[in-house]
Amino acid sequence: MRLPGPLLLAGLSLACAAAPKPVPQPTGAVFLENDYPAALAEARASGKLLFIDFWAPWCHSCLSMRAYVFPDPSLDKLQGRFVWLAVDTENPVNSGVLERFPVDVWPTLLVVDAATGTPLRRWLGSATASELVARLQAVDQAQHGGDVAQRSLAEGAALVAGGKRAEAAVAYRAAAAASRPGTLEHAQAAELLVLQLSLTRQAAECTRTALAELPSVPPGTSLATVAGTGLGCALELPATDPDRKAAAPVLEARVVELTRDTSVPMLADDRSGLFETLVDARRERGDAAGALSAAAEWASYLEGEAAKAKTPEARAVFDSHRLAAYLALGQPERAVPMLQQSRKDFPRDYNPSARLAVAYLAMHQPAQAVAAAEQAEALVYGPRTLRVLLTKAEAQAATGDKAAAQATLARADELVASLPQAQRGPWMASAIESKRKALLQ
Repeated sequence: MRLPGPLLLAGLSLACAAAPKPVPQPTGAVFLENDYPAALAEARASGKLLFIDFWAPWCHSCLSMRAYVFPDPSLDKLQGRFVWLAVDTENPVNSGVLERFPVDVWPTLLVVDAATGTPLRRWLGSATASELVARLQAVDQAQHGGDVAQRSLAEGAALVAGGKRAEAAVAYRAAAAASRPGTLEHAQAAELLVLQLSLTRQAAECTRTALAELPSVPPGTSLATVAGTGLGCALELPATDPDRKAAAPVLEARVVELTRDTSVPMLADDRSGLFETLVDARRERGDAAGALSAAAEWASYLEGEAAKAKTPEARAVFDSHRLAAYLALGQPERAVPMLQQSRKDFPRDYNPSARLAVAYLAMHQPAQAVAAAEQAEALVYGPRTLRVLLTKAEAQAATGDKAAAQATLARADELVASLPQAQRGPWMASAIESKRKALLQ
């Protein structure tokens, strides 16, 4: 509005004085949400690669990426080469893209050639911002060719998308053999190979491969994955198995080192995952005191990381693992204030209430667990609803109301039957039946 005569200058001064501060522009990757067709069309029209983050609201590692990695300014340099898509795997609107690209590890990160719809890379789990930038730059540079290792990494991603998981492990082994130890390509190949062997239930080969690759993978997230996954595979073998005897002590020692050596670059959430593996390893071999010691160190580490978080979202990344650490210590009550704060901070998030239900069950307070589970049930959606219903049924049975538990498990049956095929896991029906037998007989 133009002000008349002598009031013009004063009016402009007042306007300038009252002008709002510029709104800071977001840094890092800017995502489209839950619209694969639109993202693919944009990538094709612009000649860019398509990056897909398959995540879930319950996945702490996914939330870690969203809070600590994707907003990092170092990703700004990639904005001109990628279209970024976030796919909530719990949302039924995404069943089509999940049929195209099956997901069994969260997060799963995918780079797709938009022109053909073919995956060029597939990564499982987290990465630091610098690791992600290096990976994406390497994919961009190798788009029109690449060496044997890069082509094998791309082949592995395409094979997994086609349901050929065992063949994907062969491709990743070829990538590891073709790449120089200590390089980015070798780290990715070794990590993906060990993970694929684990996912295809090849525990002995997973164990041997992890042990062999330890000296060849540079410090970082890939090394943590190789050591932690390899130790998990070793523990699946019989105690008398020669591969387990040879590998487990070495892998466990490396895991211990990585939990304590903060100079090794990885997200706090990934270091926390190593503590969890260590607790499991010591429990499995009957070392109760060692497991408690690791759990105490784990809880202390997580409390320190949560205290350093700059936002409620960043703090809540650690809620799931903090609950797990407190349960391992036999002190579930320590989780209650943290989860109540998260419920206050995020009133539309089902996770705090769902976790409170678990904590209350461990505290032998089933009525409170039922109430918390019902609060979570009112907010939850998608496949995760089953976990909430199973917890609710357990809490109802613990109050003595087996009829209510039976009704909740019937609701769980109906849920599984209603899920799109791409969101229906083969474990679901057996989980319901196991809970029914445990609670109602």
